[in-house]
Amino acid sequence: MISLNDIHTAGKQLPKEIVRTPLLFSEDLSKKFSCSLYLKTENLQITGSYKARAAFTILNRLTPEQKKMGAAISSSGNFAGAFAYMGRLLNIPTAVVMMQKTAPFKVERTKQYGAEVVLCENRFEARWETLGRLQKERGITSINTFESPEVIIGHGTIGLEILADLPDADVILVPISSGGLLAGLALAARETNPKVKVIGVQPEGSNAMYLSYKSDKLQSIELVETICDALVATKPGALPFSLIQKYVDDVVLVSDATVKQAVALLFEHSKLVVEPSGAVGIAALLSESISVQSKKVVALLSGGNVSRENFITLLM
Repeated sequence: MISLNDIHTAGKQLPKEIVRTPLLFSEDLSKKFSCSLYLKTENLQITGSYKARAAFTILNRLTPEQKKMGAAISSSGNFAGAFAYMGRLLNIPTAVVMMQKTAPFKVERTKQYGAEVVLCENRFEARWETLGRLQKERGITSINTFESPEVIIGHGTIGLEILADLPDADVILVPISSGGLLAGLALAARETNPKVKVIGVQPEGSNAMYLSYKSDKLQSIELVETICDALVATKPGALPFSLIQKYVDDVVLVSDATVKQAVALLFEHSKLVVEPSGAVGIAALLSESISVQSKKVVALLSGGNVSRENFITLLM
């Protein structure tokens, strides 16, 4: 079991390189959505996404022997960069399994941070098969981030920061892929303030968690089609799903077209560069899929890793 105390402990262990990102009040967007809107700016985090918190927590808790042999994960991009950076910080060799279709921008950035990139075929299950092979052949510690308690604990530190800055928040909007972020943040937030509502947001073209939440059992999808390239899990993790069932109030879907509008809106009104995956909370407000009138709302901007060329396209 994961406790609130576990998350508090992890928060105290985070290195100075991981910044306490600002919770910014947006006057313009508050007027637009008829609420008091705050932006948790993890797009400004080291390596450009919230993943740095979990990456450090995983690597820091390895045994001395595991640290010597190195560790590996699979990632679509943001976790890859964070894992590579924290491996370099802790002097732990790292490898990251990425599908061949991964954006070249994110592959190259992962290499620059110091990790070995191992490409696999464009099949989600191939990621885990490759991880298993690396562990068998090299003795490296392969970590399934979908089921890792350390991932949930590390991500939960964001929930602590949000409620420390805004104790009377009414609603927190959180992007979803495999569910680790939503699970950790929801646990931390609801155990700190049981009255706050936590709502997960997922793109229509990658809706495995939505289907699972609505049916109350794990569901998988065969195909992912979305511009949100960090939210591509075809099945949620079982561990995070069990916590999401307990702590999360709802899961909603947004269209890619609305996500694109949200990216532009954040740039125009808040001067923030946010990747599509990090803008889904604002997309949920645009789509009016939740009622937030006169409430204090926090939208987690989970990442800002987008190439210049792609970002320009998103603004057009």
